[in-house]
Amino acid sequence: MVRNSLYNAFGEPPTPIIYFSYRDTPVAFGEIHVRARAGAETALAPEVRRAVREIDSELPIFNVRTLTDHVETNLVFRRVPARMFAVLGPLLLALAAIGIYAVVAYSVARRTTEIGVRLALGASTRRVVAQIVGESLQVIGVGALAGWLIAFAVDLDVFGGSIDLAVFLGVPAVLLLVAAIACWLPAARAASVDPMVALRQE
Repeated sequence: MVRNSLYNAFGEPPTPIIYFSYRDTPVAFGEIHVRARAGAETALAPEVRRAVREIDSELPIFNVRTLTDHVETNLVFRRVPARMFAVLGPLLLALAAIGIYAVVAYSVARRTTEIGVRLALGASTRRVVAQIVGESLQVIGVGALAGWLIAFAVDLDVFGGSIDLAVFLGVPAVLLLVAAIACWLPAARAASVDPMVALRQE
């Protein structure tokens, strides 16, 4: 009996486990772990096969590999999704920026007259741009906060509380920066329009 054992997948919490002798619990297949000196793992595989055949020549032997190969095989299920997200992440970020730009541009276009009136009454271009960007970032911030909370909950459930602060703080910062730029572009363009031209569009 072992109090805490990491037996199945990477990232799982340690769990108690009971080991039984093969004599007491016969199974159709089993595993043998052989300790080797560093650098001699690959050369030891033929010796393991030969030793098993000397005991029972009819015993099938398969999947002879080093512990490093075994770990690498299990890590594939983590590395493939990680690489997919690494490739898709920038693409999704670009699509999000395009979507934010389109929505803000549409909203600003509908408020052209309002912007023209404010500029005609003496509002500065900087103040108009700041208001448009601020209003847009408020909505985006709510969505970013909701996504951050969901990601935090999933991370706690999957990885058992192992949190990478650089990721959890850096990613939202990058998202908000990209969103701010996507909001600023249409806002600055709208605020640079001649107030008289904007008023004639009504």
